[in-house]
Amino acid sequence: MKIFKTTTRKIIALILIFVFTFNTLAYANYNPSREELEAMIDEVALKRAIPSVILKAIARVESVYEHFNSKGSPKISGSSIGLMQVSNRNGGYNSEKLKYDILYNIEAGADVLLNKWSMSSYQSVSCVGNMDPNILENWYFALWAYNGWAQSNNPHMLSSYAKRSTYQQLIYDIARKEYGQTINNIDLSYLPKSGIPSRSLVVPTPAYTNGGNIVLYEVGDYVRTDGVRDEYQLRDAPAGKYIHELGVNQLGTITAGPVLQNGYYWYKVYVDEKREGWIERNWLFRTGDTEHGRYVFEDISFHWARKVIMELFNKGVISEAESFNPDNIATKEEFLVFISKVMDNNEEHLPYSEETKNTLPFEDADEIHTWAVEHIQHVNELGLLEDYESELNPLDKLSRREAANIIEGIFGENNEFKNLDINTIFSDLTQLTEEEIRAVKSAYTNGIMSGKVTGKFCPDDYLTRAEAAAIMVKIIDRLGNT
Repeated sequence: MKIFKTTTRKIIALILIFVFTFNTLAYANYNPSREELEAMIDEVALKRAIPSVILKAIARVESVYEHFNSKGSPKISGSSIGLMQVSNRNGGYNSEKLKYDILYNIEAGADVLLNKWSMSSYQSVSCVGNMDPNILENWYFALWAYNGWAQSNNPHMLSSYAKRSTYQQLIYDIARKEYGQTINNIDLSYLPKSGIPSRSLVVPTPAYTNGGNIVLYEVGDYVRTDGVRDEYQLRDAPAGKYIHELGVNQLGTITAGPVLQNGYYWYKVYVDEKREGWIERNWLFRTGDTEHGRYVFEDISFHWARKVIMELFNKGVISEAESFNPDNIATKEEFLVFISKVMDNNEEHLPYSEETKNTLPFEDADEIHTWAVEHIQHVNELGLLEDYESELNPLDKLSRREAANIIEGIFGENNEFKNLDINTIFSDLTQLTEEEIRAVKSAYTNGIMSGKVTGKFCPDDYLTRAEAAAIMVKIIDRLGNT
């Protein structure tokens, strides 16, 4: 590892984080873009433990991604309302919110679908295989029921109703054509030639299946009850008897699970000394974990990097904010601020001044944000920016090769792997200079960066903020072990 001598500094800066929040009521009387609607559906699908492609394809078939009609009033067909065409004939939902709150309409659509799934899993209607909700093929009868449990969706009866496709086939076609996701049909020979199948019918899951994107939780996760319902039930066992009633936003800690039973993933949740029991994953929203505490960023609960992000927060490397935006591409400026804080978290930093900015040897130093200047000055003093001559381009996206160059400046060559030919590990380094190849080898052999896909480093790909955070944690661990 290279040793650096630095002047004493004090950390004052805050990291700039862009906030992206949906305010669905702002869309009153006009339709958001399809991209915005899909992002909202993805958000709900993650929370409700529904494969997102299923929920998005339903919206596409039901309303062609339109919540409002051309005159600005809610899209209503019979008793069906809005984007997800939710019927409120039984009064289970808030009619005004169904009409004007798009996110609520999506939540209600997800709730309707889960009710249909429950009918299938508890044999009120037919079911597929073991009813694992993370297998797309298992949703066949729940989709049928979403459109009404009618014989017109029996594929053997299409000619009788002058239909080209059943509702569930329309969903499958949209999933394939517009989302690139294949869902294989069940063995249709199990279905009756007419009418609807019996509620006791269990059709085997197809031999070839496709997985969903349901995120499962872990023992030790903090959770709260969440959804459009007013009440949630704890049970004495997975799919067992009700023992406790909970309201919305009830906090708890997962103590066991997941257990797949009756079409749901169940978790045992400790609320307090008098209340502990099992509840479906669908009504739990993860808010933190016992190791890292409550999550201070609202957009990391379902992210793979949530723990490393919180580790950096707890070490003071990143600051609290509404969102972290983990999938945004990291700028060079952001990465260098992270590096500065990780390299010397305890040193005092000189306060920002115009003189500090003027000492930087880059023609574009004026482009550096005020909060980043002292940190970039710190990194420059460490000798990590020697590859940048006249311009730093601080607001540009950071490539993986650039990150490797900076990491090589910190650790140098790992002598344990001196004789390793890094080209035998990664096949896509032929266009790099010798210095860049050496940097990739250093980043790899020091355990800081690995390949992005099997056998490839992908040097020109950009780093996300989450990937940058993961690199910082590895640097911290490596510095602590040397």
